[in-house]
Amino acid sequence: MNIPTVTFIYAYPLDVGRRRLFEEKNLGSYPSLEEVKKVIQHWEHVWQETNQDNKVMQKLVEVSRRVPKRALECFVFGGGLNPMSTPFLMPTMARGGTTRSDENFIETMIHELLHIFVMHDADTYWSMVREKYSKETPLTQNHIIIFAMLAKAYQYLFGQMPPSFSGGDLPEEYSQAIDIVKDVGYEQVIAEYNTLVQ
Repeated sequence: MNIPTVTFIYAYPLDVGRRRLFEEKNLGSYPSLEEVKKVIQHWEHVWQETNQDNKVMQKLVEVSRRVPKRALECFVFGGGLNPMSTPFLMPTMARGGTTRSDENFIETMIHELLHIFVMHDADTYWSMVREKYSKETPLTQNHIIIFAMLAKAYQYLFGQMPPSFSGGDLPEEYSQAIDIVKDVGYEQVIAEYNTLVQ
């Protein structure tokens, strides 16, 4: 099996556009080009250390039973948008305009990678989720399996639950998905996924 790798790329056009928007709309401070590039270099080092011998990527393949069908190019920019998996974007600024900590960077990376891993070939699973959790918003529904797999990966890799499971300033729909995972149990959520995804 070919274990995928992540490449960090400076998202030049996006970063320039976001910086200009922050200036024009007086939205607060925005990292300079040099600051963003320095963060990219730092994150490359942090990711390399965390993923030593591909242990993170191997665990994500094992947990999700999937290998992404696309290149894992993570486009890095200063801020003004949330992290996302499609396209794979990572702002250097966290919520509230603070610099993203290494801990937050690693959790966010694994979170977004899991979205990429589970997004394809799982129609039967997603149909079940839409029906079983029909009272929840689509954002909550989409994150139940993500937080379950995140919990399992964190237990294996770091011997603890992800920092987001301790609460904090998460949006309500994310917190609701975490509550469901805590209530049902991450192993049970993943077992349900495994019965529906071949």
